[in-house]
Amino acid sequence: MKRWARCLRGGEPRDFIQARLSPEGWAGNRPRGWIGMGVFLKLNRMGNSAKAVLRDEMRRRLAAFSPEGRQDASQAVVQTLTTRPEWKKTGVVGLYLSLPDEPETRALIRQAWEEGKKVALPKTDIQHGLTWWEIVPGPLPATETLWEPLPGKHTSVALESIEGFCVPGRAFDAKGTRLGRGGGHYDRALARRSRRSWVTGLFFGIQEMESLPKEVHDVALPHVVTEHGWRSLP
Repeated sequence: MKRWARCLRGGEPRDFIQARLSPEGWAGNRPRGWIGMGVFLKLNRMGNSAKAVLRDEMRRRLAAFSPEGRQDASQAVVQTLTTRPEWKKTGVVGLYLSLPDEPETRALIRQAWEEGKKVALPKTDIQHGLTWWEIVPGPLPATETLWEPLPGKHTSVALESIEGFCVPGRAFDAKGTRLGRGGGHYDRALARRSRRSWVTGLFFGIQEMESLPKEVHDVALPHVVTEHGWRSLP
């Protein structure tokens, strides 16, 4: 069964656009292996099968994680990140609006606003991959929705001007390999970011796996934040 998510700006229904999600997540109706710019990547079937198994395992782990546990862990992630020097020195931060099975980022977005930071959220563009848009202080939608900025209602932010990125994912390992939802959008965006910017993944501790398959285009995470703290990875 497909879920529908409404994209919100300022809480006004006329600003909604719809983004259809498959049960597998961000890929939606795009063919498997879609990498944008009208190009298809022929993926290794064995690698795809392994990743599908890992995503299924992660869905089971997260489904067993209690709402209270998620809330406590999310608060710990925010507390850790916002006390880091990387966060404190950043004026433009790339964030995202979390889904229910991810560490909650709404408090992080609001704190960034309170500290006077410019918050940029991503939107998936078929031709250009992830594009970034400034979100000004205002209402945020509930956790059950996937929020993407609406062009014409938000101001575009150059990727190279973002000083720090917080990245979602389905799983990670100690080498910094990140398992995403299958679109590859973050890998391509992070490969083009300013080398002066910092990057960290936001995860629950149960999302760590011993080893994850890595493909040529995958960008390793230099850091992750979980409820157990900040970790720098090889």
